[in-house]
Amino acid sequence: MRKFTLIIAAVFIATTAMAQARHATKTTTLAQTAQHLYSNKQAKAPAKAGEEPIFDIPEGTVYENLYATSDAMGLGFGGFYYQDVDGGIGGVVEGSDGCLYIYAPISQTYIWFTQLPWLKAEKNADGNYVLKTPQVYAYDAGDPYYAYRMKWVEDEQKCFVDEENTDIVFSWNDGVLTQLDDCYIGLGDTDGEWFYMADKNIVYRPQTDQTVSAPEGLSPDNYLLTYRSSAKNESATKERMVNVIIDGSDIYLGNINDNTPDSYIKGNIDNGKAVFASKQYIGPDAYYGGHAYVLTGNAFIDGEEDSPFFNYNLTDNIIFDVDDEGKTLTATYPASMITNIGPNNLYIISDYVAPKLTYVEDKAATPANPIFTADDLMKFNENSGMGKMSFEIVLKDTEGGKLNENKVLYNIYLDDQPLTFTPDVYTGLTEEMTDVPYKFQDTSNYDIYIYGGKHTVYYYTNDFSKIGVQTIYRAGGEEHRSDIVYVDVAELGINNITGEKNANKWYNLNGLEVQRPAQKGIYIHNGKKYVVK
Repeated sequence: MRKFTLIIAAVFIATTAMAQARHATKTTTLAQTAQHLYSNKQAKAPAKAGEEPIFDIPEGTVYENLYATSDAMGLGFGGFYYQDVDGGIGGVVEGSDGCLYIYAPISQTYIWFTQLPWLKAEKNADGNYVLKTPQVYAYDAGDPYYAYRMKWVEDEQKCFVDEENTDIVFSWNDGVLTQLDDCYIGLGDTDGEWFYMADKNIVYRPQTDQTVSAPEGLSPDNYLLTYRSSAKNESATKERMVNVIIDGSDIYLGNINDNTPDSYIKGNIDNGKAVFASKQYIGPDAYYGGHAYVLTGNAFIDGEEDSPFFNYNLTDNIIFDVDDEGKTLTATYPASMITNIGPNNLYIISDYVAPKLTYVEDKAATPANPIFTADDLMKFNENSGMGKMSFEIVLKDTEGGKLNENKVLYNIYLDDQPLTFTPDVYTGLTEEMTDVPYKFQDTSNYDIYIYGGKHTVYYYTNDFSKIGVQTIYRAGGEEHRSDIVYVDVAELGINNITGEKNANKWYNLNGLEVQRPAQKGIYIHNGKKYVVK
């Protein structure tokens, strides 16, 4: 099920050379966010009422994970920004109906919507494809938003719907999609008002870069990656557990990006030095809407004196000093590694300044109990058909030692039975899952996500009297489990919440009738769920 999540990447421009994707909380609807930017209402455009976005992959030949480039604008918090898109995720379907379907051509909408559409283009006499606009793109708080052909008006510093020509033409040759018209495809409401997201010069091409796999038959060792975390404080550091494989003179470094955990970068060890080349591909990162790479660079401190940040001059490689046993690898400041969308422009996912890798013994341990109380439980609501639980997985063992988060999982229990997440209920999954990895997030529907150090899970049944969570730790060739920490929902009356199902009313998830919602959250109206961001 599609729902609002507190974890959506918001884009802030740090410098003209560095656009960094960061996490932010959505607090308003699209209309509320953009309202203060409007000065003049645009002419009403011929929006097509009653249509639904195409979210399911159309029938036909599918070209997935294409490499997208475009000149883009996006809606930020306080204004719009420019984005030179390099390494976005595109998709095309050669439809069985003879049409071409283009996946999410307005690139920055990935920040605002958890589901993105396919737009339909019809073949013309020249053998190209015409995307006729407006086409419905998404819904927000029950209101439709459309893709329009738009033109930039310099005096207004805005995009406006092109009322003279509503078609956008693309070519599709040898697996490459190219926009032929010099116009924007932009997002607008039913009245044609622009919502500060638009792209032009769109190109989708095959992704030819390949990820690196771990050598067969070799298991990774655990290493602790420690790195500088503050441009203000030289001694401030952060850490994460990563995977390292040393195979003769070859060295593989994996799990340095949360959303591509199985990919590695490859380096070479010679004469006490480990060298990793820049621009190694680590796979599509659906959370950030782009193809992820590992870049290398030299850090320098940028920004104002009271709010400095690390910026980077990109380099060809990063060099680590390696001790005699290969247990410690150290890169000296300003050497840095950067996980990034695309290989050419800084669009940073994570940055590791002066990284140091230290071997950690893989040993069995019993995990500490998770933290889960009645205050962390949102009661099941019969109007919405769901409830929500939040909990903290403690990354310590019962003796206070640190756990390798890459080897931590958890189970959700309904009464005494572990909950199996199935794709028919949890539609963001492709297969059943009972043991949930610590870092797992459902980036399609956000039934399962992490925010502020807590895990959140939605549930869609009230056929139980207590709900619990248990931590699992698989390390040192053994599996150990914490206690199951339960909340007795029967005593709270959580399973007895009912509410009037009236098609003319709005309800929140507590079953209370509300006015047409303006606050963030999930609401039920006419038997459907609407998301207010």
